[in-house]
Amino acid sequence: MRETFNRQLTEMRQELVYIYANIDLALHDAVDALSEGDKDKAKAVKAKTREMDEHCAALEQKAFMLIATQQPVASDLRLIQFVIYANFNLARMSNHVRNIAKTAKRCAGRDVPGQLIDLLASEGHLVYRVLSSCVTAIVEDDLRAASSLPVLDEPVDELYKQFFRSLATLGPDDDMDAASRVIMASRMLERISDNAVEIGERLVFLLTGKRRSLDDLRDLDDDDLQEMYAARGVGLVTDRDTDEQLAHQIPELRHEGGDASDEQ
Repeated sequence: MRETFNRQLTEMRQELVYIYANIDLALHDAVDALSEGDKDKAKAVKAKTREMDEHCAALEQKAFMLIATQQPVASDLRLIQFVIYANFNLARMSNHVRNIAKTAKRCAGRDVPGQLIDLLASEGHLVYRVLSSCVTAIVEDDLRAASSLPVLDEPVDELYKQFFRSLATLGPDDDMDAASRVIMASRMLERISDNAVEIGERLVFLLTGKRRSLDDLRDLDDDDLQEMYAARGVGLVTDRDTDEQLAHQIPELRHEGGDASDEQ
């Protein structure tokens, strides 16, 4: 029985990473579709997010089924709780990505102010950093990576504010409706970053068994962080190689593991 339960926990964790990686890839395509005015790419992103919604619903059902049938305790229960809460955030992220894709379809062929597109691309790269650091923290059970998330999120918030300053500089000849839609897309990006930070907050409880904010961890040294890790069930991490393979679909993580020239 325990071997079966361990396998179910491992598969559930891998499904979470799979969903995360696919939403990240869809986000890249959604931002590109808006920047390039590519309606076909936007349509494909919408279809991908619908698929991920189905995965999120199935994963939630699987998690609650394990609680009902296995009555887990300690670290096993914390893992299932983490999956449920992280899965909720991933479902929200999928919805935000879909909204960006909808904006891309509606703005395709229109004269969107270039400075807003440039800002959106810059914000996208900042959000990709947050997402890649978050999935790294999940795969590697890394409190240090989790504690970095609020710091990485701060420039996202600051850049989001620049959209409104740019909006104020537009003139009567600019397409204000398209501009406002791009600003809404920038808001979706900002929320996706916030969702990743919330996942990091939940990861702290999984790894430590205690409610601690990410800001509380920021000033701790490595020894202090190491002492915070709680004892783990034998099934908590059994196939990290597969987790890493799933996560490394994300472009930022592929670049970290490859030739630095890939990022030029």
